Amino acid sequence: MSKSVSSAVKAVDWAAIPSKLKLDASTASTLVNFRSRHAQAAARLGTLKEQLTTVDFASYRQVLKNQEIVNRIESSVTSFKPVKINLDSQLKAINAFEGKAVGSAKKNVEMVKNELGSLSTTLKNIEQARPTSEITIEDMKTAVPEVEKIVETMVTKGKWVVPGYREKFGDLSIM
Repeated sequence: MSKSVSSAVKAVDWAAIPSKLKLDASTASTLVNFRSRHAQAAARLGTLKEQLTTVDFASYRQVLKNQEIVNRIESSVTSFKPVKINLDSQLKAINAFEGKAVGSAKKNVEMVKNELGSLSTTLKNIEQARPTSEITIEDMKTAVPEVEKIVETMVTKGKWVVPGYREKFGDLSIM
């Protein structure tokens, strides 16, 4: 990893990302798991790079009496060729994980955009709304025409109390 990339990775506040981006729980936990696996792999790579890869066969020849075993081991070590591993399955898994992460991120972006749009509309409605002290009965009749019919029906039947009012707000009459 280049120095600029590693310094950029260190500069990121990984703990704040899920809350700042409002990630859902599965995306946040996946991000944390991925970061921990990356840290473990980087630590393991560091320890492997620090290990010596040379073997001092001369010291073994001095210590051991059986020189043929040392010769066989030395020839095995010098003739060793690492096996090439096909990483296609791992790369496919990584690409699938990346695809899921990107899909989840896009879904979160859409969700945030929708929420911002809804909040913006609500804020505009609040800013444009008239205070309740300025609303007239005529405005109520225009907004909710069935209210006038309900009130007329209640007056003709002699009902002066709105049904459910006392249950909800209590009876404030003294008598």
